[in-house]
Amino acid sequence: TGLSENVQVQLSATQAMELQRRDYRMERPLLNQEQLEELGHWSSAPRTRQWRIWFQCSHARARALLLQRLPVLVWLPRYPVRDWLLGDLLSGLSVAIMQLPQGLAYALLAGLPPVYGLYSSFYPVFIYFLFGTSRHISVVLEVCWKLPQSVVGTVVTAVVAGVVLVMVKLLNDKLQRHLPVPIPGELLTLIGATGISYGVGLQHRFGVDVVGNIPPGLVAPVAPSPQLFAKLVGNAFAIAVVGFAIAISLGKIFALRHGYRVDSNQELVALGLSNLIGGIFQCFPVSCSMSRSLVQESAGGNTQVAGAVSSLFILLVILKLGELFKDLPKAVLAATIIVNLKGMLMQFADVCSLWKANRADLLIWLVTFVATILLNLDLGLAVAIVFSLLLLVVRTQLPHYSVLGRLPDTDIYRDVAEYSEAKEVPGVKIFRSSATVYFANAELYSDALKQRCGVDVDHLISRKKKLLKKQEKLKLKQLQKEKQLLKQAASSKGASVSVNVNSSLEDIKSNDVEDSKAKVSPGDKLEDTAANGQEDAKAPDMSTLKALGLPQPDFHSLVLDLGALSFVDTVCLKSLKNIFHDFREIEVEVYMAACHSPVVAQLEAGHFFDASITKKHLFASVHDAVTFALQHPRSGPDSAVLVS
Repeated sequence: TGLSENVQVQLSATQAMELQRRDYRMERPLLNQEQLEELGHWSSAPRTRQWRIWFQCSHARARALLLQRLPVLVWLPRYPVRDWLLGDLLSGLSVAIMQLPQGLAYALLAGLPPVYGLYSSFYPVFIYFLFGTSRHISVVLEVCWKLPQSVVGTVVTAVVAGVVLVMVKLLNDKLQRHLPVPIPGELLTLIGATGISYGVGLQHRFGVDVVGNIPPGLVAPVAPSPQLFAKLVGNAFAIAVVGFAIAISLGKIFALRHGYRVDSNQELVALGLSNLIGGIFQCFPVSCSMSRSLVQESAGGNTQVAGAVSSLFILLVILKLGELFKDLPKAVLAATIIVNLKGMLMQFADVCSLWKANRADLLIWLVTFVATILLNLDLGLAVAIVFSLLLLVVRTQLPHYSVLGRLPDTDIYRDVAEYSEAKEVPGVKIFRSSATVYFANAELYSDALKQRCGVDVDHLISRKKKLLKKQEKLKLKQLQKEKQLLKQAASSKGASVSVNVNSSLEDIKSNDVEDSKAKVSPGDKLEDTAANGQEDAKAPDMSTLKALGLPQPDFHSLVLDLGALSFVDTVCLKSLKNIFHDFREIEVEVYMAACHSPVVAQLEAGHFFDASITKKHLFASVHDAVTFALQHPRSGPDSAVLVS
């Protein structure tokens, strides 16, 4: 009866395994990486070919490079004059009217004469017209060096001008749907204040500081002083980074809204040339302005022609109209600056949205804000960049590790902790990380893998080695006892016989020691694993977990889903090799799945594949690996482990 029950149990287990294999049978051929490369004729493009293409010189390539670096040659010949010219003219004039007083004000903000604000409103804008790709952003000065210092004699003038500007801005917000263009409150305030100052004589009677004489005409180009490079390199780098970030973010917003594309690299070239050429003509560093860009868009601006019109209007002011603003009170310009800080202060509303959306981004925002306030712009920006990189490293060290299970009647595998219908494949563990594996998190990946598998791999390997050493010592003791007995028995038969006995005993000892130290190896061909296991099972191996009385894992195969890997480094290669070695020590075969082609190329370059780990261990998908693992289990419960 006991024998018949054992036979029935074996038959039921065999039937269950056969049903399981049928359930995981695939209609297409099962593909490992080696077969996939042969089927798809995979080959990586040689780097020399890429370099040849990059340095290739031809008429077509030269023309394409010219059009790429000078976008005005692309869109200007196709410019629809009838449809867009009127809108660009009105938009350019609206921006110029708004830009004129703000350019004068920002010159004072930088501690320079107001005329330099006009220069900065002309040269960079015209250069951006030639090289820029965004049709709507307006390039003006956006550098906050220091807050304007109030003067006692000009407090009333500043307060009155500020109240007028605030009222006009509130009126614009209320009537923005009904007005074709916003009311130019800054220009009206500037003209009114200039007239009052000239008529009343604010400078002579009340000591109000005015702009003074604005020399007509353009200044000659001047090379920057090399002595200032060392002093300004830190601030220049910070201004460049902030200016480019603002420009490209606004450019992409308007491009998405109007259905065209902004080239980030060309925007960097355009801003760089605007500041480089502008610096030769004594201009300030420039970037784009949110307020002027919105005015340009709302006024009907369609292309960079609006920027050209704006710069030409500023040129007219520089050449002929600048002297009309010599009685303009500087307090009015200071009030213009303070009122325009409203947009910056409104950014504090981002704290609430970032708290709800992504608290890591909120932490970066707060660190950047505090560091910039306490350490100035250049050091604050450096602290923010370093903190962002550290936070990126920390986030890669805390990815989501999951054990995958198969959804019913599909070849889709999902986290069993998140999907209640996802069931683990019997005998196969599938492990996935949501982040790439590199030097900063490779050890954490290995630890999480061993923890999620539910097996203390290191402890099991340690116990196995101790028991093998114990077996070896017992065998040596037994051999020594047998040797002593044979020596005593052979002592009466002569020395020659004794020597032969000793040599034969040494051969037996060495053979037994080699057998006891045998290690698990996968074999060159995975398809022959089951057959080899049956042949070795005829000779009992005392180094298996079962023979040593150690607990066996409840799975025979481990599949690593490496679809999240974007690159591999040397630490990752060593970690993967250690995973193969450790799990084979506990009689579990390891497979990899879903590697991208660049990752496979990096594995080959790092000499990851060898006689024990071949491309046959790497499969095109997780389902391929699971199907193969079920069809070719490394070792059954009662089979011996392959040794070499």
